[in-house]
Amino acid sequence: MGKKCVFCEINQEKNKVISESNDIIVILSNPALVKGHCLVIPKRHIEKISELNDKEKEEIFSELIKIQNNLLKKFSGGI
Repeated sequence: MGKKCVFCEINQEKNKVISESNDIIVILSNPALVKGHCLVIPKRHIEKISELNDKEKEEIFSELIKIQNNLLKKFSGGI
């Protein structure tokens, strides 16, 4: 029996979900360690970033930019 994927088994009740779409989920990582640190995770199981399709890549990077802008506003650039 292989290892379970921690990203495929995200417990949305235990993790702070920042945003979600059909293809990705964004959760707050450990804010005690790094303020504003988020994980942007594709919902489809992949093992390498090269396995992302064009739609997933576009959605991930679009969401990254939105989150970055929100974090920069919230923390005034002092993350």
